Amino acid sequence: MDGNGLAAPPILEETFYALSRKQYTYKVSLTNEGLHLTKNGEDGTEKTDLIHIRDIIGCKCMRNSGKSGHCACRPAKGGTVDAAREATAETNECRVRVPFVEAGDCSAYLSVYAFVLKNVGAKNEKRDKMTITLRFRNFSNYDENSRVAAKWKLAIKSLLQARCEDGTIVAPSDDHYLGNHLLVIVNPKSGVGKSREIFQRKIVPILNMADVDYDLHITCMQNDARNLMRTSNIYKWGRGVVVLGGDGLMFEVINGLMERSDWQRAFEYLTLSVIPGGSGNGMAKSISFETNEPYNPDPILISALNIVGGNRCPMDLVRVETLTQVVYSFLSIGWGFIADIDIESERIRMLGSPRFTIWSIARLIGLRSYPARLSYSKINDLETETRMNNYARCTSGDFQEVTDDEPVSIEFGMDPLEEFAARERVESFSSIISKRTAFMSVNEAPSFSSIPDVIEGSEVWVRGPISKLPPLSDPVPSDWVVVEDEFVMIHASYLSHISEDVIIAPKSKLNDGVIWLLVIKNGISRTTFLQFLLGLSSGNHLAVPNVEMIPVRAFRLEPLSQGSHLVVDGELLKHSPVQAEIMPGITNVYARQKFS
Repeated sequence: MDGNGLAAPPILEETFYALSRKQYTYKVSLTNEGLHLTKNGEDGTEKTDLIHIRDIIGCKCMRNSGKSGHCACRPAKGGTVDAAREATAETNECRVRVPFVEAGDCSAYLSVYAFVLKNVGAKNEKRDKMTITLRFRNFSNYDENSRVAAKWKLAIKSLLQARCEDGTIVAPSDDHYLGNHLLVIVNPKSGVGKSREIFQRKIVPILNMADVDYDLHITCMQNDARNLMRTSNIYKWGRGVVVLGGDGLMFEVINGLMERSDWQRAFEYLTLSVIPGGSGNGMAKSISFETNEPYNPDPILISALNIVGGNRCPMDLVRVETLTQVVYSFLSIGWGFIADIDIESERIRMLGSPRFTIWSIARLIGLRSYPARLSYSKINDLETETRMNNYARCTSGDFQEVTDDEPVSIEFGMDPLEEFAARERVESFSSIISKRTAFMSVNEAPSFSSIPDVIEGSEVWVRGPISKLPPLSDPVPSDWVVVEDEFVMIHASYLSHISEDVIIAPKSKLNDGVIWLLVIKNGISRTTFLQFLLGLSSGNHLAVPNVEMIPVRAFRLEPLSQGSHLVVDGELLKHSPVQAEIMPGITNVYARQKFS
């Protein structure tokens, strides 16, 4: 519909004939809304289905292979093309099933690929693939028909490119055009070790349907992705960077980007995304939760569709400072019960996500508490805070570009010998063939030749936005709340989920500018704490007595004894006092448009 409530005028329109037990026609219209399929029956009745542009991911022109047969072309239940028989047409990339036609066929074909919502509102809501294949035979020679099919393809591609975040259609802008080259980073050991299989079997077909070019990088050691992001020419990946693995791989990517002298430009240019392949997968689930996408039936599919949909959404990061280092976090900071489970359950990683449940039971039996001093800057008006953060993102006044010669906010260098000691360098690593070639061979990859340079003593500096907090050695500001007590756990989250089945901060948004601080003090009974654990899968844990959820801008945690682990995005940090502050909307991620 246009702004006056009238039906959008068609950009292109054709009538197609279908042959089955009854003869009928389809009028196919392309508008800004999408592809309208109007079925005209013999009795004069009409029925129109809309394949919305937001559900279409790509289209391909193709030609019949020349085998003889019978044609019947129409969209059918189950997302297939109904045909008495089918032929195989061959493109320059793959073999695609299309309707079977007579020998010497001069028709041109266009297949449109969409993933539409089924069972909307039900528990089994999901996205199903639908392929609509159109046969063009207006002319007696293939070249003329091919030009018509190509015209439709160009029009659909233009609409896909013109999609913007609020769901309206705008003219493409060179300033905001996303290049079509993608970097996919795969951790072959994440989760249960099936990431490479997942990529080849489930991700490659979707990228091919969407005509997305990609390079593939298989990680071969810890911090491999971090080094790649720090040293590579990231500007050749205009479509963004996708990680297939656990949340730890995204942690490496973000912190590698923060170690670049052009960190601000890098975050403005790149769009990040994650395909769940680890044990936790909190980021992937949080994105789907916020955009009302049916994650559980097929998490990998939903996450891949985020990428090919091409919609950028700002996301907050958190600057985390300890006595010895600064890192940037996208998920959570944990200390106490949940952090201990995250680290101690590593020994049963091969079980996948059930490892957390098993270890929770063990730790519940021996429930511990730890003394600490917790200080925080509380947000009293969430609505006002969100508006202020949105304004700050527009003005970008706090983000300062740091060049190689300028001082950074705090000079924490990584100890190269400590980071890479006892790690054997891998000279070759597995690749999977992409649309053009496999990702760079070892000889072609500049990031790998840089690794020995780091070992030999070159320093790596943490950069990023300048901190507004006092040093850890100084007192906190006078308007902060300070609590000294014994705590069972303290967990700071800035996404709704910390794993696929733990919705720890139900009100959290990708870019709300809020750290959600979950606090449980000593004195909670095992029975009550069990209620808390059982409620984590639904968000009902916040209704349990002795459980506090506090929205804050920043906080400082000073453990007063050894014992618990300090965990950031699932990565273990050295035991230390820690302080953290929100950095609103400084990175971008792929997320589908949210529609009511």
